[in-house]
Amino acid sequence: MADKLIHLEIVTPRKIDFSDEVKSFTAPGTEGGFQILPNHAPFISTIGIGKVKFVTKDNVEKEFATSGGVVEVHDNKISMLAETIEPKEDIDVQRAREAKERAAKKLEAAHGHDIDIAKIALLRALNRLKVAGSE
Repeated sequence: MADKLIHLEIVTPRKIDFSDEVKSFTAPGTEGGFQILPNHAPFISTIGIGKVKFVTKDNVEKEFATSGGVVEVHDNKISMLAETIEPKEDIDVQRAREAKERAAKKLEAAHGHDIDIAKIALLRALNRLKVAGSE
């Protein structure tokens, strides 16, 4: 018996980052994490900063760091529109550590709206380190 699959397309402003059949998809919804399996009911959710995971049709688990976006499920297809998405294996840990340090320093000196911007930068850097397995 063939495994049931669902089509996943991940799109960023620059390109289509992934388009193929998958067995499952997990994302960090802004109201809580969720998983989508084949034949899921129609669904729309916003995504926050966190880890996106999916299992390919060949049983390979892929992990990505994302900075947010939107997911729609309809007719056995998942469409993810992401601000950014970075495969675990492509994360430059040293660069992420440097970004974390810069963001922490900016947060200490920030006032008003700049506090929110610095917090988001820090969360993105921490997420990249976590997905890479370095934090």
